[in-house]
Amino acid sequence: MKSYPDYFKRHIISLDGIWEFDWLGDELDWKTLSSSGLAFRELMPVPGVFDLNLERPGHHGVGIYRKKIRLIGRSERLKLKINGMGLLGKIWFDGKFIAEYDLPYSGMEYELPVTERNDEHELIIAIDNRFNFDPALLFQPGYDFYGFGGIYRSVELHQLPPCSIDRVKVTPLDITQGTVRLDIKLDGKVPVECVYSLGFDGGATRQFTAAPVDGHIILEAIVPDFKIWSPETPHLHTVEVDIGEDAVCERFGMRTVRAENGKIMLNGSPLRLCGFNRHESHPQFGPAQPLQLMVEDLQWLKKMNCNFIRCVHYPQDQRFLDLCDQFGFLVWEESLGWGNKEAQLINPEFIAKQETETARMVHNSCNHPSIIIWGFLNEAESNLEAARPLFQRLTSLLRETDGSRLVSFASCRGITDCCLDFVDVISMNLYPGWFGNSNSNRLPKTCIAPDIKQLAQFACRADLRDKPMIISEIGICAFYGCHDLVGSQWTEEFQRDYMAEAVRAVFAEERICGLALWQMFDARSYGSEGPDIRGKPRGYNCAGVLDEYRRPKLSAAAVGDLFGKLLK
Repeated sequence: MKSYPDYFKRHIISLDGIWEFDWLGDELDWKTLSSSGLAFRELMPVPGVFDLNLERPGHHGVGIYRKKIRLIGRSERLKLKINGMGLLGKIWFDGKFIAEYDLPYSGMEYELPVTERNDEHELIIAIDNRFNFDPALLFQPGYDFYGFGGIYRSVELHQLPPCSIDRVKVTPLDITQGTVRLDIKLDGKVPVECVYSLGFDGGATRQFTAAPVDGHIILEAIVPDFKIWSPETPHLHTVEVDIGEDAVCERFGMRTVRAENGKIMLNGSPLRLCGFNRHESHPQFGPAQPLQLMVEDLQWLKKMNCNFIRCVHYPQDQRFLDLCDQFGFLVWEESLGWGNKEAQLINPEFIAKQETETARMVHNSCNHPSIIIWGFLNEAESNLEAARPLFQRLTSLLRETDGSRLVSFASCRGITDCCLDFVDVISMNLYPGWFGNSNSNRLPKTCIAPDIKQLAQFACRADLRDKPMIISEIGICAFYGCHDLVGSQWTEEFQRDYMAEAVRAVFAEERICGLALWQMFDARSYGSEGPDIRGKPRGYNCAGVLDEYRRPKLSAAAVGDLFGKLLK
């Protein structure tokens, strides 16, 4: 499955498959690494991660990949598209250093030098998955999800004309009339005047002439015979733009999202969000997700009567978001962050990287109708005054680049949070009776409702009461196959009762309009060293209602039954 946008006129060389590989170990100085004098003695799949490979499971260090490429004819320009890798990367093409990659999971693009050579070209990518406490880095040791090493998603080489189309961003304006705004972003040598054709859904095209402004052509158009996108009827449309030497087909949906009187409104009607948090994780594949796994995950969510997915805690695979569009799920996508402390939130390099990754997320995901909320900086220290400048910058950036969706961040700071004035949606993470809660001496089931009620009352404050409120995380851990008549902690019975009570308590509060349980399935976390390893048995966050192989625990059926009744 190839994700949108579809550049149907281009020569695009897929670089997925087997690459040459070598392991350089964990003593190497990353800053001085070059592409010369390397030996490639192994093979490695792309997409894939080397720290789940049989040769070095869980190893941290530098792995280096090489691919030989033969171009198709002559190229005016070359662009390398990497849809996600991590944790750090360096890229060389024909021996020339191209770029350093420091935005884990982000889809990035790089112009490559063009030569007259018709023989093989050489692409080398080095990956460093060592943990580093440098506050400028986006991925920090101790994040509650594992930092895999490898090339997570597809890699492509695009052969381009002098002027090409980067994206066509489609923003629905009036879903009663079918009006959309099109932002055609050109790349390369942009002409003073551009002749282009435009058509919808494979139908008739019309030709236009426009003078690009800063590389953009912006216009309004009416989608013929349009249909509304919703979870119940996920109708999708396409738009094709052709500038002669290059063309693109973008897919989109006609729908609107806004916040009104404490509710999230989709197409003018209030939503009740029922769903889960989902990582890109699997014991064998890590974040290199095969399509079958993506589809089966969405089938599981349908089976559990969900309509909402919070995609955590990094930009997502575009193929998964395409599937969410088709299945009719409502999605929260967020840029990379987890529990970030003040030292990071005020670090100029960290701030710049957060802005870049957040902007790239919007650029890559702008046309997915399934996405209704943009997020960032999960569980950061948003209770500190020092956090406010970065939170304000990121919310402003999201509204400037895409004002058609809502903005939020998941807070674990409760009533002490001081950044909620910036967002459209108040989102709270809490784990009453499990950890990080002052009432942890109480039985979990008896403290869930009081703690949720306290947050709901807090959100009724005059300056917050018009903002929708959702519980973005709540849950508890259980081992698959662990049973106990008494329902002791870590058993499936214990989790089933807790999750069911959480669903009931959340939706007993009229102030709350949505819930994302933590989490859909067990996912790898830190596990072999450090002071907190006892909190992660097996090296996994075991709060999934499915285990890491997607085998259901008792809570899956219990939650599914409750969601089914709530969404009738």
